[in-house]
Amino acid sequence: RYRKLLKFAKKIALILMLASVLALAKDFMGMPIEEPYGTDVKPLPTLIVGGGGFLDYFLNSVNGGVEASAEYRVHKHHSVGILGQYNFGSDFALVEGDYRFYFSGGLMQNGHDDFVRLGYGVLFMEKYDEFYYPQVVSLGYGRDILFFDTAKFMGRIQLGGSYIIGEPIAKENERLYIDEETHFLIYLSFSILFF
Repeated sequence: RYRKLLKFAKKIALILMLASVLALAKDFMGMPIEEPYGTDVKPLPTLIVGGGGFLDYFLNSVNGGVEASAEYRVHKHHSVGILGQYNFGSDFALVEGDYRFYFSGGLMQNGHDDFVRLGYGVLFMEKYDEFYYPQVVSLGYGRDILFFDTAKFMGRIQLGGSYIIGEPIAKENERLYIDEETHFLIYLSFSILFF
């Protein structure tokens, strides 16, 4: 039990270190930081909807799926939203409410904005011919990228981790002929969002 807790703490520390390195990067994804424009800057979008795909990693395997999200920008630094994901490789679905804190609030001026994401939701899964609904807590870091000044859409990339409270997810280990379980997964997602 102690070893599992120590492994989980190491994974969280690794994610936080990666997030801090990405936050300090001045040229993330090749998008240079530009000086803000004049007073004719467009206002921030308030309602944002869209979807995309994601890859997640758990139990030494990479799986993929699709996601859809809706978000309401309450303030230039704060937003609330809802996210739904379906994982093709492991046949589970996630519904999660989330909160994002945007560092600069300058999406329309700079063409990008970095954020930290906190999420809380429910995982829907079938395991051993029974249905389970464990709770999930997520933490992530990401960037919104406005590709064109006049566009009504933007891209989003985010990296994060989720911890499953309660029944863990399971996957068959084909080499050992046993089912392995975990409470922790890492994800990387790409989305196109419209406003």
